[in-house]
Amino acid sequence: MTWIIAVARWLFALFYIYVGASWLSYKLFGTAWPDHKEAPAAKALTTALTDSGIVDPLIASACLAGGLLLLFRRTAPLGIVVLAPLVVGIFIFHVFLNHDWPWGTFHLCYLGMLAWLHRAGLQPLWNFQTIPASKAH
Repeated sequence: MTWIIAVARWLFALFYIYVGASWLSYKLFGTAWPDHKEAPAAKALTTALTDSGIVDPLIASACLAGGLLLLFRRTAPLGIVVLAPLVVGIFIFHVFLNHDWPWGTFHLCYLGMLAWLHRAGLQPLWNFQTIPASKAH
């Protein structure tokens, strides 16, 4: 079962590494960036965000960092946390603007599954215990 979980995590990680690296490759080396079919409202938003010059590098960086962190079991919970805001944004974008709900829902459910499978590593986020001052040094 652990191999199935590892392969599922690696597939998700490789997708996000690919997305982040392909954007960087496009910007640094001028390679082709795939043109996606988008609804008019979605196209208007992505054009505005791309034209700002700040959002695309942040998204690419989050994709790369989150994907790289997901490659390893020890850092997978941090990768899930890094990718969570991005995946929620993908979900909202595809459901409300692009009207492609299966794609956004798939990403959100996949990340939710990974979060559930790595819940023990995420537990300190909601079960934080302070270290007494005497043990902090």
